[in-house]
Amino acid sequence: MASGELLFRESSLRAADDETREGLLNGNNGITASTSSCSVITATAVNGGSNSELNNREENISKKKLFTWDEIPEWQRDNHYIRKGYVRETLSFELCLDSLSYFHNESVNIYTHLIPGFSVLLSLGFFLIAGKHFIPAYASTTFLDYFFIDLFLFGLSCCLSLSAGFHCFKCHSDPILRLGNKFDYLGIVTLIVTSMVGIIYYSYIDHPAIAYFFASITFILGFICSIISIKEKFSHPDFRAIRAFMFIIFGLSGVFPVLYGIHTFGWDESVKRSSLNYLIMEGALYITGALLYAFRIPEKFNPGKYDFIGHSHQIFHLFVISAAYCHWHQLIIFLQLFINKFLSKRPSFVNKYNS
Repeated sequence: MASGELLFRESSLRAADDETREGLLNGNNGITASTSSCSVITATAVNGGSNSELNNREENISKKKLFTWDEIPEWQRDNHYIRKGYVRETLSFELCLDSLSYFHNESVNIYTHLIPGFSVLLSLGFFLIAGKHFIPAYASTTFLDYFFIDLFLFGLSCCLSLSAGFHCFKCHSDPILRLGNKFDYLGIVTLIVTSMVGIIYYSYIDHPAIAYFFASITFILGFICSIISIKEKFSHPDFRAIRAFMFIIFGLSGVFPVLYGIHTFGWDESVKRSSLNYLIMEGALYITGALLYAFRIPEKFNPGKYDFIGHSHQIFHLFVISAAYCHWHQLIIFLQLFINKFLSKRPSFVNKYNS
């Protein structure tokens, strides 16, 4: 029996007492106590109604950790194809953290970003020492070469960590869920921006004016997406598809620097400059994952089957990790192939940082 019913019974008992007391004050000797209240009292007595039994039932319910779609409050309902495995509202950060110790329908979402996120953060060393340990060094390697690679790792760590935090603490309460959702989308914006500026930097390393232009567009679009992300109404489940397509459009804006490069340098040179094979693979992974998430595939075809493992949000997380891995290789290829080639064409403000 749900704890809500127990609370209802207790409140009904108190209401009956109040009505009886009121009847006595009015000279009715309590005879006018409502029939509904008496019925509740009778039902409570018939069902075993002692305080100890009520307490035992409440204790049993409190020990229950996982709930179904029908047992969670309205604000927790996001994907009606996920039928069970929910951690119900905790109103406690400690209990949210405790959910890391058992398996529920958010566990895969949490750990697919928590483990990589903290791994990148620890490896990065707050992105200040990564160049010495994880990035290949060449005679022409500069401070900015390290910076843009470190910037991507920093953005990736922010995105994954904020995502893991959101999925861990979303069961706390409605306000915490809404706040965490905003940070989750801000993390995505951060990853997109820090990814694209690195590609722009290396692709146009000998054309700084063009690099500035496309980087400015990236920051402007990132700012717009950030504003939309923190608007309260966009956190509602009804805007799931709009949110997904908004980030798809933002991600596709990275196509424009590539198209301009093809127009300016020709196809073969542009393929080399942008490492197009990795770029296409990365974009395909992000877009495919976002579309699966937006249309809730595969759980919509078999509700309840993918509650714990295999639903769209989990798949999206794995696609994000795969796309980020492609981007990392893309940046390293840029560093290996083009730093020496374009060193003599670099602007002076870059060369003065040459190590």
